[in-house]
Amino acid sequence: MDATGEKFTISLEVKQGKTKTEKQIKYEYHNPQGGSSLDLFSSAEQEQRQKEKSLKESQLNPKYRFENFIVGSNNRLAEAVGRAVVEKPGEAYNPLFYHGDTGVGKTHLMQAIGNEVIEKDSSKKVVYVSIERFLNEMIESIRTSKQENFRNKYREVDILIIDDVQFVENYPKTQEELFHTFNTLHQANKQIILASDRHPRELKNITDRLRSRFAGGMVADLQTPDYETRMAILQQLAIERKVNIPDEYLTLISENISNNVRELEGALTKIISLMNLGEDMTEEEISKMLQIDIESKRKRITPSKVIATVSDVFGVTAGEIKGKRRTSYIALSRQVVMHILRTQLDLPLERVAHEVNRSDHTTVLHACEKIDKMKKTDPRFKEKLNKCIKTLSE
Repeated sequence: MDATGEKFTISLEVKQGKTKTEKQIKYEYHNPQGGSSLDLFSSAEQEQRQKEKSLKESQLNPKYRFENFIVGSNNRLAEAVGRAVVEKPGEAYNPLFYHGDTGVGKTHLMQAIGNEVIEKDSSKKVVYVSIERFLNEMIESIRTSKQENFRNKYREVDILIIDDVQFVENYPKTQEELFHTFNTLHQANKQIILASDRHPRELKNITDRLRSRFAGGMVADLQTPDYETRMAILQQLAIERKVNIPDEYLTLISENISNNVRELEGALTKIISLMNLGEDMTEEEISKMLQIDIESKRKRITPSKVIATVSDVFGVTAGEIKGKRRTSYIALSRQVVMHILRTQLDLPLERVAHEVNRSDHTTVLHACEKIDKMKKTDPRFKEKLNKCIKTLSE
């Protein structure tokens, strides 16, 4: 009254509660000219619920997105191909086969594709599964006589994403089921995305018909990240975890750890944990901590293990590597051994020469220089070399 100069009468009206059969509407738009009321925001809410449902059924991890996938020279093609698949699933590259060492980003990239597809169209049915889970579900379906349910789950999808497909090597029955699933989806122009630690031609003990289908679309490799990419990955991880890490610390990690993203993340996690405990660490202490981790790995690797691993990957015998034969392929295998002994175990030149029955340490220097050049110019060779290093670090 003081504010308006008018005297108002307050009227309270208590509405009767709605029955269970009445439609409960959160928001309504009433047309002033008459006509039925419209629900406001209901379509947006339904779309959000559909996205949440699709994401849950897909078994995707929502944290894997394109925006937090760091692109470098090691994965530029793989990322570009993934974005093309999002735009035209089932048409652009089908199947899409990613391969590369453990921890280089295959899983992140595959799941980013799935998440982006659902974001664009929540009606799309996407399923992500590891080959191990695929196998276990198949076994369970046989045990419970529900094979039809199992087949429908994986054959009635728009996008099927299968991780670690290399493990199918040991299971002929799973290969057969995967073959028929592949055919059903491919013939229906549904997108198939696969990932392995090896190129399809390097997978052993799988049928030729399955191998040819794996390699029948786009095969893209992801390599170990270079220094600049490693730094960018660490900076992105720090942003995601909302912590302020000095660049000097990130530089130390990038310089000391180069194998894969998981090792980078593990080192960063250790430093963050120490910082959270109030530890005020110097660069020297962090460098020492990282070197201790590296040295502990090196102690587990012996020269004989290096020779055995290279023998297996390159298809030569340990005797040939340590022998006098100088055919180009045996000589190359021998040089790989010398390179690994020198760079991964940090052995003296004379010791490296001794391990392969050579007397001149200049042979070791020549071998290391040659392998360094081949890594930069021959992707196929680099793949084999990285496989040796990865096997030794496991």
